[in-house]
Amino acid sequence: MMRRIPQTLTVLLTATMLSACGQASDPIDRYDIIISGGRVLDGSGTPAYEGDVAIDDGKIVKIGNLAGAKADHTVNATGRLIAPGFIDLHSHADRQILDQNQVINNLHQGITTVLAGNCGGSPLDVGDFATALDARKTTINIGLLIGHNTVRKAVMARDNRAPSAEEQAQMQQLVADAMAEGAFGMSTGLKYIPGAFAETAEVVELAKVAGSMGGIYASHMRDEGLGLLASVEETIHIGAAAGLPVHISHHKVVGAPMWGASVQSLAMVDEARANGIRVTLDQYPYSASNTGLSILIPAWALAGTLDDFKARLQDPETRKRIKDGIIDNIVRDRGGNDPRRVYVSTFAAQPEIAGKNLAEISILRGRTDSIADAAETLMELHVEGEDRGRGVFHAMDEDDVRRIMQYPYVSIATDGNATTFGAAVPHPRNYGTFPRVLGHYSRDERVLDMAEAVRKMTSLPAMIMGLDDRGLIAEGYVADIVLIDPDSVIDKATFEDPHQYAEGIPTVIVRGQIVLENGARTDAYPGGLLYGPAYTGQTN
Repeated sequence: MMRRIPQTLTVLLTATMLSACGQASDPIDRYDIIISGGRVLDGSGTPAYEGDVAIDDGKIVKIGNLAGAKADHTVNATGRLIAPGFIDLHSHADRQILDQNQVINNLHQGITTVLAGNCGGSPLDVGDFATALDARKTTINIGLLIGHNTVRKAVMARDNRAPSAEEQAQMQQLVADAMAEGAFGMSTGLKYIPGAFAETAEVVELAKVAGSMGGIYASHMRDEGLGLLASVEETIHIGAAAGLPVHISHHKVVGAPMWGASVQSLAMVDEARANGIRVTLDQYPYSASNTGLSILIPAWALAGTLDDFKARLQDPETRKRIKDGIIDNIVRDRGGNDPRRVYVSTFAAQPEIAGKNLAEISILRGRTDSIADAAETLMELHVEGEDRGRGVFHAMDEDDVRRIMQYPYVSIATDGNATTFGAAVPHPRNYGTFPRVLGHYSRDERVLDMAEAVRKMTSLPAMIMGLDDRGLIAEGYVADIVLIDPDSVIDKATFEDPHQYAEGIPTVIVRGQIVLENGARTDAYPGGLLYGPAYTGQTN
């Protein structure tokens, strides 16, 4: 069972740093690994200091001057920073990790732990997922949230209505079961189907179950555009009413009419925290988002089955309402007021259109590049792809990205997957998120200093998850460790050519085993499922 970060953290870090200033060690025995010659950036936000790190039996056992100490394997960290492994609080790796179990796109970013099951979508049976993952093996640690959309769909399909008392009770039981099987809390995707059909009260009652079992509430909010501030208010209310910590996923401001509203949204978080509500956030460092193309379609039009959607299109009046809603979303929301800002990243039914924007696809289909024709094209794509099409939406402002990044309770997260190298044209965040913050925003642009950037990748997300044995370079902690070359660390992935591994994180250690060494993948698979606060030790 996972425990909360201890209140003695400051004392622990002070003792660790004093140890680092000591004389050469006199080890009783050989260590498994010694990392020598580097500077320790311990994840607390304090500046780096010189020190060696010894690992034994998967744990950090000594920090200091280890000259003369013996080890089975020595890692030369000269010129590099020794940091805790990065914790990605907003991952969708659960979707592909059983197939892409090496998760190499994460390893090259320095990610050693992910929290998956976000945006309301997760495995329904956490125990079955744990069994499958244990049989498959993986390189990283993975925790799960139980997704509200997954739970609602299992009980109510895609119905646009409130649950009956019996259905509400069934959903609450599914949340309780998931928590007992190891979930860290509950996630919502209130922008997506069927979560968009849920009233606030439904979510509060489900969040109460997660909260009563020590879990958190992580939300892809109902709206990140025109309804952003109302959505922040709703999210904070859910946490307060349900009595559990609130985490706002991939905080952003979508659509030109709302640019700059991060000033107000962050002020709302400040006020909530001042009132005793624990609110935290995460962010990926890009001004474009990535989600299903259907996000441009009004939620009401997506209720039920694909046949229901097709039937709506056959009615001229209903079709016009759907088209008008899409046009409005292109003009004022994710579309950035230009179909050229909406790129198809993945489309299983027609892989050849990946990388093209809606205007280009409209022209290929004999239409113009107008917004109205783009809306027609999008309706066609939904029928042809049925939710399997995903897009990249260039509809955010860089000033909001930087302002959110600097907020002290924002952690860094990918919102990415266990990506198949070379497949389709995914968002570059799948390959570049953490190195982009370290290289572009920290070293080059000075938006954050390096110590603060690493804190947002390590001890802050560990605290949010409730992990007390990860997120710091400290004696007794699990040896999830990365080496960073501060001069060369950088993302290489671009929107045009995303399948490029990041540079400057040559070595990654998970649970005391090296999984990436000098940029090369080893044969180690030390990862596995992490269990949340209510785990009973029993799975199906």
